[in-house]
Amino acid sequence: MEALTPPIRVPLPPPREAGKGPIVVKDAVLADDRRAHESVATRGRVRRDELVLAGVGVALAAAAAAVVASAGVVVDPDGFALLLVANVLGFVLAGIMWRRSRPRSSYGTLLVAFGFLLAFGALAGASQPLLFSLGVLLDAPIALFAWWLILSFPSGRLGRSGRLVMLFAAGVALLGFLPKTLLSTSIRGVTPLAECTLPCPANRLLIADEPGVADVFRQVEAVGRAVVVVLILTTLALRFLRASNPRRRVLAPVYLVWMVWLVSLCVYGIAQQVSDAYGDPGHPLGLTVTATRVLLPFAFVAAIVLARAHAGAALESMVRALTGSSSAAGLERIVRRVLDDNTALLAFWLPRAHVFADRHGRAVTPPQPGAGVSLRSFGRADGAPVVAIVHDSALDEDPELVEAVGAASVLALENERLHQDLRQAVEDLQASRKRLVTIGAVERRKIERDLHDSAQQQLVAVRIQLELARERTQADAELAVQLREIADELDRALDELRALSQGIYPPLLEEEGLASALRQATRRVAIPVKADLQEVGRHPEAVETAIYFCCLEALQNSAKHGGEEVVVSIQLWKEPHLVRFAIVDDGAGFVPSRNHNGGTGLTNMSDRLGAIGGTISIRSAPGRGTYIDGAVKVKS
Repeated sequence: MEALTPPIRVPLPPPREAGKGPIVVKDAVLADDRRAHESVATRGRVRRDELVLAGVGVALAAAAAAVVASAGVVVDPDGFALLLVANVLGFVLAGIMWRRSRPRSSYGTLLVAFGFLLAFGALAGASQPLLFSLGVLLDAPIALFAWWLILSFPSGRLGRSGRLVMLFAAGVALLGFLPKTLLSTSIRGVTPLAECTLPCPANRLLIADEPGVADVFRQVEAVGRAVVVVLILTTLALRFLRASNPRRRVLAPVYLVWMVWLVSLCVYGIAQQVSDAYGDPGHPLGLTVTATRVLLPFAFVAAIVLARAHAGAALESMVRALTGSSSAAGLERIVRRVLDDNTALLAFWLPRAHVFADRHGRAVTPPQPGAGVSLRSFGRADGAPVVAIVHDSALDEDPELVEAVGAASVLALENERLHQDLRQAVEDLQASRKRLVTIGAVERRKIERDLHDSAQQQLVAVRIQLELARERTQADAELAVQLREIADELDRALDELRALSQGIYPPLLEEEGLASALRQATRRVAIPVKADLQEVGRHPEAVETAIYFCCLEALQNSAKHGGEEVVVSIQLWKEPHLVRFAIVDDGAGFVPSRNHNGGTGLTNMSDRLGAIGGTISIRSAPGRGTYIDGAVKVKS
């Protein structure tokens, strides 16, 4: 049988005293992971909440398109309506995908909420003055929400630098955009497609008509917005440079599209202050702002798609790498390489201790909040835990990759467990067969001794008594003849009994070994035998018995099936760690696959050698004789 790879062994953790040592990961962590696994298991099904969100998104997009298209306030109502539909549905779709792929994150909900909010931006294209004014006023919270989205990507949390930028952005909105809106009779939406046909609806939010003051605040807003964009771009660039490679894969598509949109929107706003010509939606600057805004939600979709594609490639790479590794350390190295996380740690579930332990047997503690690492457990389909991965918390935003690596790790460990079970079953079977062979040899010797010590001795005694009786019956010639015939029959019975007992277990095999026993066996065969029997030393009784009876079976097969003119040769020799034998005849031959020996001879030979870990090869063809050779591993 082909050699199996050595098992992955995880030692038990050392016992710890009460009140000392680490707090091990127990049911609380496992329960949290089960909830995550359940959400993963439902990804293939459309959930009710997803249908509700999608339905609300479609309804809001339709309403927004209807408001803009029917009002005819903006220069290109159809274009503005399509932009709103694409943005609303795009962000709702992206949010649903993120909620499904990252159930622990709140970011998917933020995307859906932003999509809903964008629908109300359609009011900037309404014909009713109050609705129009409210729609223009909504540009500020929409912009703040958009900046929040990009600064909190992908965790949904701003961080210290993000909070500072958002505070400054809120100040720009309060000190620039809001006063400008309240003091100017002429207002419009920020989006190029929201440019009004002259004149725009009246500003119902006007508290005083101060064009000069409004222009000052307009300049403050334009400069402030430019500063906000610079701060956001700087923050994003620093985050990208400091991020690990796994996080960069998530950030790249979103950062790229949003940075282009932010720059184009900032340049567009400044250009409007220079010349009204730049306010034309058909101007290249306006087209750039519109095109990048359409792409904004699909950048989040691309991030999910690319993450899944990378996870699939990583899984394939890991499966290929696992074919050459069978140790816990090797598996951990592969996990670190695929996750691109040099600090990743594998923890193996120990059912008896009810803990996770690393490959050195140390109990694994649950990561503390803010420690920068996370623990994710993986198990079999029946829910039984198998392994956990302690990894950089940045990979929480790339769960597809972690899940793929975890699934491959479970597969590797379960496959190794099956290999161990199979190896143990094979070892148990071989041990059982060896025990049976040994027991059979012992029983043969016992039967041989019993025949020699009981039946054979009794027959010899009867033979002696019969000879004494013949001496006392010389006067009766007829009785003497009859007693002689009985004595001859008894002699033949004794010869057959001796042959039978020696066939059960030849004494010469026990006394002198294989070579001597086989020489005696060749002399009893009824066909010519060429013997080349080398001394191979003494070996365990099971080995010598198996080889002897295999050779005897082969000689008897040649005599029985080889034909009248058959000639047989037998060889016995020793190689390093092997005892080998070969029996060759030039007889009639046969087709081995047809089991020429009535289903017992060849099978018995294979079974005998297989029971002690030996091998046998049988080659034959009609008219070309038979070649049998075998080998048994022995200690030198």
